[in-house]
Amino acid sequence: MRISRHEEFGLRLVANLAHRGGRLNIRELAEHENLPDTTVAKVVARLRRSGLVTAERGRNGGYTLTRPAEQITLAQVVGAFGNQIYDADFCSRMNAGKSCAHDASCELRPVWKGLGAVIGNFLEGVTVADLVCGSLPRTRVTGHSEQPPAVGHATG
Repeated sequence: MRISRHEEFGLRLVANLAHRGGRLNIRELAEHENLPDTTVAKVVARLRRSGLVTAERGRNGGYTLTRPAEQITLAQVVGAFGNQIYDADFCSRMNAGKSCAHDASCELRPVWKGLGAVIGNFLEGVTVADLVCGSLPRTRVTGHSEQPPAVGHATG
């Protein structure tokens, strides 16, 4: 499972707008994130089309969030780029466009769907405000301890 560069940049730019609390133009956002202006322009355009940021032209213009950071989830920001962890084309992408030998009965398909749902729920439970303040709302997100589950081979 992978987060694209543009999805990460989108998360960073939205967090930057929330943290700075005012209008920022492309150049300012690019400087704060050490990104090329052209990349920031592309990412901000996607965020704007999705309704997460708004633009104001003019001397004091720039980009701002359309809602308070507490009302914007990370799922909404990632969703602005149109990618999903698991979608109808997942199997085709994994098989380079060819049909899968396991199309009729795939044991893994429910795993990927479930994992996509878990990740989606996690991102839905975290707001941009949570991101800016630097702490995840542990009980809202997982309901468990902060220690991640062990994944790997059993020893001993």
